[in-house]
Amino acid sequence: MPRPKKCRQLSSCVPCSLFKPNGIPAVELTHIQLEADEFEALELGDVKRLSQLEAAAMMGISRQTFGYLLANARKKVATAITQGQVLRLPTQTDKDLL
Repeated sequence: MPRPKKCRQLSSCVPCSLFKPNGIPAVELTHIQLEADEFEALELGDVKRLSQLEAAAMMGISRQTFGYLLANARKKVATAITQGQVLRLPTQTDKDLL
């Protein structure tokens, strides 16, 4: 049986609901969902430039879990950009579920 998911403290505000390539309707593209905790990891690690230890403490998770979240988020963003896919961002409702 897997370990229960630990509650995470999230504080970032998402400015929009998605990013997509210009000129192509979103319904014609593959969608990648960026989860709320992955978005938070990107914000803390790459935008605010916190160490993994500091960012993990702010989110209330282990450093290793933060590292996994950050790696997953970076892969999703890179895939969306390089392959011309829609990157769906978490909504406030998604954040409330964590």
